[in-house]
Amino acid sequence: MAVVVLAAPSIPVLLAGLWWAGCAVPLVFIDAQVHRLPDVLTMLAAAGVFALLTVDAVVTDRWDRLFGAAVCAAATTTVFVSMGLVLGSRGMGLGDAKLILSVTALLGWWGWGAAFGAVFLGFLGAGLVGVVLLASGRVRRGAHVAMGPFFVAGALVMLALMA
Repeated sequence: MAVVVLAAPSIPVLLAGLWWAGCAVPLVFIDAQVHRLPDVLTMLAAAGVFALLTVDAVVTDRWDRLFGAAVCAAATTTVFVSMGLVLGSRGMGLGDAKLILSVTALLGWWGWGAAFGAVFLGFLGAGLVGVVLLASGRVRRGAHVAMGPFFVAGALVMLALMA
């Protein structure tokens, strides 16, 4: 939570980050345990982030940042949903796509680079953990990795880098 506080340039963006973090914490534990990201929490996270970023745009007249965050979130989510639909169980789950909506909306406020960085760090972290698990024999090839915790971690790292 401290990284959200340090990275936020305004109260509405701070509240958006805290709202997202408040939804993301239970999502991490749920996804790690049952490999599911409940719609209630993923959609609540996205709705809160968009609402609070809209408040920021109204108060600070930074409509360009809100527009950039919305386009970034829409484009990234479209890619993730497409991967989930095309690849089925071999690809990303639709819960991951819904989580990415809030992650890239929040970080898209700082720009495409921040949002891309969070997603990249999520994939990098999952890949490294996957390699370690494979090398140690704890999982077999083709095992599913819960991506939610890694996307949340990637977002928190990017927020820390921007603080």
